[in-house]
Amino acid sequence: GLAFANKESAGALKMGFMVWRIGDILDFDKQVEWVANAGFESISFHSSAGQPGKWRGVEPATADAKERQRIKRLLSRFTGCEIHAPFDAVVRPETPEPVLKRLEEVLAFAGDVGARIVTVHVEAPCRGSFDLCWQKALDRLDAAAAKAGVRIGLEFNSGFEWLRHPRRQYIGATLDVGHMYQHDGAGYRPYGTLEGLVKFLDEVLFHLHVHDYDGKNDHIEVGTGRIDFDGMLKGLDAIGYRGALCLELNPDRCPPDGVRRSAAFLRKHAAALK
Repeated sequence: GLAFANKESAGALKMGFMVWRIGDILDFDKQVEWVANAGFESISFHSSAGQPGKWRGVEPATADAKERQRIKRLLSRFTGCEIHAPFDAVVRPETPEPVLKRLEEVLAFAGDVGARIVTVHVEAPCRGSFDLCWQKALDRLDAAAAKAGVRIGLEFNSGFEWLRHPRRQYIGATLDVGHMYQHDGAGYRPYGTLEGLVKFLDEVLFHLHVHDYDGKNDHIEVGTGRIDFDGMLKGLDAIGYRGALCLELNPDRCPPDGVRRSAAFLRKHAAALK
């Protein structure tokens, strides 16, 4: 049976939700309250201020020590927390120094507020190459993550093999299941199925972003698109995954009731596989 677990409730599927905007709710504290009241065990948010009237996050540069302690208390009701690095702070084959410094600041902020995972977008080098700049950047981020007491989930679209060459203690993958189905499933097809990709990742799978994809739109309500969530859940069970499944749903495409239905869908399907 499914062995999803966390420190609070062994055997339970740990659901998370990415704070972005919930219906018309933009205020960060109110969004956190909504996520807790909706029954989520884990929470995620963006380490950038967001866009007025569209979405909200927290900018580390403007959060002093007092504010970081306040956020840590606010998040303490959850068993897990993920922070999404800024969209423009991407790790590339050659990553500019300002981007690495910014990511180090995000990692330190994550440690201060009690987060466990920092998700970072990545563009991997070409397969078969050994890129010294890439390896040095990952070594530096691995050290910064160790210092902050957090782990990094690199969000790949391809090139997952780089996570093992070499294997780093504090760096793994945040798997975005919706993105794997774009371009006719280009993300998962080298591994056969989404379940096959999950099994390939195994111990380097640190976190998941979960949403559906209907061939046109992603970040839509779970169960309304074409993603094989049963296969995903079977793969997670096979590798003994113990992290969270973070719903990452576009507030323009998924209302609050759709968020609740998405969580219920995954809990129901996980229970049915036992």
